[in-house]
This record gives sequence, C-alpha cells and structure tokens, in this order.
Amino acid sequence: MKRTAAALAGLALLAGCISAPDVPSRDYYVLEDLGQPGTIKAGAGSARVLLVQPAGATPFYDTQSLAFSRVPGQRAHYQFAAWIERPARRLSELLMRRLETRGGFRTVASTTAGVRGDVVLNLRLEEFYHDTGAQPGSARVEVTAELIDATGRAVIARRRFTQSAPAGGENARAAVAAFNQATTALLDEMSAWIESVAARAAASSSGGPLSGNNDRATRSRT
Repeated sequence: MKRTAAALAGLALLAGCISAPDVPSRDYYVLEDLGQPGTIKAGAGSARVLLVQPAGATPFYDTQSLAFSRVPGQRAHYQFAAWIERPARRLSELLMRRLETRGGFRTVASTTAGVRGDVVLNLRLEEFYHDTGAQPGSARVEVTAELIDATGRAVIARRRFTQSAPAGGENARAAVAAFNQATTALLDEMSAWIESVAARAAASSSGGPLSGNNDRATRSRT
C-alpha cells in the first residue's frame, strides 16, 4: 500500500515537471461597419419590401476562424484568432442595417421573418481572407449579390463585388482593421446598387429582367 502511494506521488511530481507550456488564449473579433450612412430621399423603391436571404459561404469560409493566404491558391486559418460571428452571417446583418437606415425600402427583413416581400436578395460570400503574399498584406472581400422578383421568381440582376483594404501589419489584429475597411466599402457599393436596381425594376413596365445582370464590380480602398 505504501509502495503504491509512493509510486502515485512520484508520477504526480513527474507530471508537474513535464507539464505542457501555457497555450495562448484565442482572441475573438467583431466585424464592424465603419460607415455612417445617411437617410436617402424616398424614391421609387421606398414602397417596396426587401427580403434578405441569410448569406451563404463556401465551406472553408463558413466558420468563425480568420482566414489568411501566403501564396495564391492556398488558404489557412489563424490558430488563435476568430470572429464572434461567422462572416457571412455578420455581413447579412450589417447590410440589412445599412439598408434600413438609408430608407430606400419600406421594409427590410430577413426571409426567415415570415414577411411577404417584393424583392428577394441572395448573398454568397466568395472570398474573405487576409492576403499576406506581399507584406503587410491586405484584406480581400468578395460577395455575389442576386436580386429576384418575389412574385415571378425571375432574376432581376446579379453582380459580384470585390473590395480590398491594406493591412497595417501581418497579424490578426491588423487584418481585422483592414477587414472592417473593406467591408465598409463593400456595403457602400452594394447598398447603392441594390436600391438602384430595385427602383428600376419597380419602374419597368415589362417587369422582366434588366440588362447587365452579370456585371462585375471590382474596386479597392487604399
């Protein structure tokens, strides 16, 4: 019995001597909209109801982890940095808040709210990563937006938006600051496009799809 107790005490002492070093805690960040959108003058689209489908994302970006890339065609995740909300979900929330504030629609609601709408907005997060290929790198955000007539289920317009912003360093904190800048620029561009296309669709006598359904917008904030 005494031998067993001594052996257990020795094992405990040994375990204490070879215990693993402290592991850094994981930091969580909030994706922010840095803009202060003003309310626009009510126009042709103000009587319409916009329903926003929660944004989808590719499996790699459908996570809370921050993504980065050192070389083209490769992606990885920061080990000790993550978003509080998944970027695709947060992007939908920020865009809805923007559109509500601007006043271009009578109502802006999620498709899950049980509200009947006139126009449906589908979003897909294509790219969302810290490009560190050239120091200090930049945050790259790419989203595909699609507007659909809720009545006829016809595609009104589709567009891919790309924004980037320089990062102040090659670390997660600097990447988050750059993501906030790029996301803000993306929201500026997308909200104006959504309101414009919805207003033209409302004014269209035919009610069919408009021209320029598959145009691509690529701009960078420097």
